[in-house]
Amino acid sequence: MNKTMTKEEYVASMKKLEEIVAKYREQERQLKEQYINENRLFKMDEKVKITTPAFRRVIPDENGRRYIGEESRYGFVEDYEVDNQGNIKYVLARMNATGKKSQHRTYYTDLDVLEKVEE
Repeated sequence: MNKTMTKEEYVASMKKLEEIVAKYREQERQLKEQYINENRLFKMDEKVKITTPAFRRVIPDENGRRYIGEESRYGFVEDYEVDNQGNIKYVLARMNATGKKSQHRTYYTDLDVLEKVEE
């Protein structure tokens, strides 16, 4: 009484699964979009100041330690992402020398401080 699966049955089952997965992916996308819209700190194309605080770095030399000064740079919000812990991450474009949005990205870490720039 062993019935083997036919190709048609397999294809039909896979289509059903793909429809279910597509429905849940759309639901996930809508949930992320709602979360971002309700909790974001910066709007699209908004100018942001990225401050890397001063810190002490251990380097292999005779002094052993060196202090790295505070660094500031500017960027523009291009997009939003949500990481696995539910934190909103901003995709930032660099600010070029003329003060306009560049094609290149700028990156930041969790230690950096992002601030809205009032113009």
